[in-house]
Amino acid sequence: MPVDVWADVSCPWCYIGHHRLREAIAGEPPGSVAVRPRAFELHPELPPEGIAIEDYYPRHFESVEAMSDDLGRVADAAAAAGVEVRFDRMKRAPNTRVAHRLVAIATRDGHGPAALVALFRGHFRDGADVADPDQAAALVAAAVPDLDESALRRALDDGEGEREVAAEQGLAGRMGITGVPFFVAGQAVALSGAHDTDTFRDLLRAARQRFGADAPG
Repeated sequence: MPVDVWADVSCPWCYIGHHRLREAIAGEPPGSVAVRPRAFELHPELPPEGIAIEDYYPRHFESVEAMSDDLGRVADAAAAAGVEVRFDRMKRAPNTRVAHRLVAIATRDGHGPAALVALFRGHFRDGADVADPDQAAALVAAAVPDLDESALRRALDDGEGEREVAAEQGLAGRMGITGVPFFVAGQAVALSGAHDTDTFRDLLRAARQRFGADAPG
């Protein structure tokens, strides 16, 4: 059963939601659920190289107090979910187009979810600049031994992944998706937001019922 996940690498709630989905899938029969990452750029207006975090925060938050409250709330939610988010290590707010393209490239060989997790961790845990093609390719290659770092860089240089990313974002627009994370299980049941693991279990259960009912034969 497929679970399509629209997410952005720079979105902490996407990271948290994706982690909780993986926890829910861990209770399913092995190989019975296939996660399909889908691209959604929250800030496509950022320059390709991204911007310094000290320049980004004033644009994104109304005040220092609002920033502190929001980041603290995210960090607390991440810790409760069992993922590490280190805002103090982040130096740049990334344009995530390159990251999405790498996920699309990795998806061709069945490694899309692993590539997405590697980019999430690199950005939120280690403060890596996922807008930088070298750093982003290195993160994916380190997490997925089947993928060669040099080959990934050549693929980016050749424009690979652009078509897939554009198609996925276009589909999101046609579906009316305006925020992420957004999950569609079994092509039938949708869920928006980073819910708790039990809610994702309910999503999978409901989708399996629909998916089985709609299956041929």
